[in-house]
Amino acid sequence: MRFYFRKNDAIESIKNSLWQKFEQANLRLQHKCAQWLERKTAHFSRLHWIVILFSFIVFTGGCSMYLIVTNFSGNTTKNITVIPITKPTNSIPLKEKDIELKTIISKVELEKINHFRRYMDSLGRSPTGKKIHDSIVLCRPGLLDSLSILENYYYSHFKN
Repeated sequence: MRFYFRKNDAIESIKNSLWQKFEQANLRLQHKCAQWLERKTAHFSRLHWIVILFSFIVFTGGCSMYLIVTNFSGNTTKNITVIPITKPTNSIPLKEKDIELKTIISKVELEKINHFRRYMDSLGRSPTGKKIHDSIVLCRPGLLDSLSILENYYYSHFKN
């Protein structure tokens, strides 16, 4: 038990030292940026600062007024439409019984399934076969899931 606490203390001290190093690096970066900005604006006179402040106020005020006027006027074409959330018709409930198949899968059929799965995997790995793989998955979105369900079904009956 003591070893466990020592391990946690060591991990906490490493985390604290990493955060301290990060904070120190952040402060150094802020200091360098502040010094750079001071050097670039050291020659500005009081009139320069007033002009910059006035232009900033005019620009931000103009943008704000534009947004306010366009939103309160009746000519808005960019309306946000609210679409109600509906449950899809093809959804599968999460807590439902496993799919019960009434047929037994033979060993030959399982080998065909495994061969097809290996073929799909090899298509997905090669750059030229990737297009074919993607088109198959796009046209048959649940195919790979169905293969895994069939394999699990076979192995569950094989165990019994």
